[in-house]
Order: sequence, then structure tokens, then C-alpha cells
Amino acid sequence: MEINSLMSAQVAQIQQTLQMGILDKAMNQGAAGAIEMLNDMSAQQTTPHPYKGQIVDVQV
Repeated sequence: MEINSLMSAQVAQIQQTLQMGILDKAMNQGAAGAIEMLNDMSAQQTTPHPYKGQIVDVQV
């Protein structure tokens, strides 16, 4: 094989490895962001319902 074709194949392999590394890092950051967002949502206090869970006197 020619040295040119060998180097070309190696460059293509390095590019693929680099792209996979960048994609993996981006997915990990996205997952971490989603987990943080879900944790923040569960930590927020919800507004109490105006009458649910309270005694209501109803006369007919």
C-alpha cells in the first residue's frame, strides 16, 4: 500500500474517534443537565390547593 492511503485511513480513523468522543461528552452533559433539572423540580415547593385536603362544611 502507498503511504498516502495508509495516512488517509489513519486520519479517517482519528476523525471518527474524535467525533465519538465529542458526541459522548455532549450526551453526558445533556444527561447531567436533565438530572439537575429534575432534581430542581422536585425541590420546588408546590402551591397548596385552595380546598383539597381541608375540611369543607357542606349543607344541603
